[in-house]
Amino acid sequence: MADNVQVVPIEEPASTATATATATTNELETKSSDQMESQSDKPPIGMLVTIVNLCAIGILPIFTFFLSLTLLGYAVWLFYMRSYECEDILGLPRVQTLASVGLLAVFVVSNAALFLRRKFPMPALVVMVVILLLMMFMGLAYAGVNEMQSRRFPATARWFKLKVMDDVNWNNIKSCVYDKGACNELFYQYPKEKPYNRRKMPPIKNGCCMPPETCNMDALNATFWYRRKKEGPPLETDVLYGGMGGILSDCELWRNDWSIMCYDCRSCKFGFIRSLRRKWWQLGVFLVVISILLLISHLLIFLATFWERFKGQIIIMEVESSMW
Repeated sequence: MADNVQVVPIEEPASTATATATATTNELETKSSDQMESQSDKPPIGMLVTIVNLCAIGILPIFTFFLSLTLLGYAVWLFYMRSYECEDILGLPRVQTLASVGLLAVFVVSNAALFLRRKFPMPALVVMVVILLLMMFMGLAYAGVNEMQSRRFPATARWFKLKVMDDVNWNNIKSCVYDKGACNELFYQYPKEKPYNRRKMPPIKNGCCMPPETCNMDALNATFWYRRKKEGPPLETDVLYGGMGGILSDCELWRNDWSIMCYDCRSCKFGFIRSLRRKWWQLGVFLVVISILLLISHLLIFLATFWERFKGQIIIMEVESSMW
């Protein structure tokens, strides 16, 4: 009896099999959706590499080239800019020519660094950093921010004071200013408004052709002044001009003689300095601004070239390892 017993397999209901298949399909769909979400969460590394390569190849070099064109334009402007009257006594035209040549040299070196950035990225960056830092240092000196104490560095504020306050140099400058007729336009002009609006006058005319405002003088015409009878003695102007004067004040040095006027006054000397300083102050501001912009631009080009050379593989591997 026991040997004749047969084992009959139990078949699962159809509903149970359908449920199992449905569960399996749901699990597969859930896994696929999770994979898609994980892929969507990954950063678009390929797009980032493309953007960096585009910047390294086209945008940054073109921007740097157009930025360096300002050096060329300013150098040409300095070459053809008319020198101020009497500044050749101090040798400033030669300094202006050297500044123009220096700007042209920086323009050539900047574009050479752009051309050789793929073969020699590090040497090109080092050369440009050294040149641009030196140019920025000179710009700060010209702008008056960096007070250089050396007398040999020309066209700075301290250099101008030392040169102009020298008696030998000033005698030559004074004769030149008189020969150029700096005060001729004021000889026959009568004051329409009292007092004169000195702010609109050039520094030379304000300092050399008129007495200082602190002298309390009235004008018969633009070049003939007399002291008020009820006023006290003229005010000393040594304090106003840095205490660099001698015994006599500018008010006592003033004469109504066309050949004397205030040519020996400290106000005339400082007016001459202000006339020359404006051009070199503008040059200093330009050098500071353009050196900072070129320094940032060349640094970005170096980083983009470094990225382009290695195709960002190291960073991509680090990002992918961090995500997994």
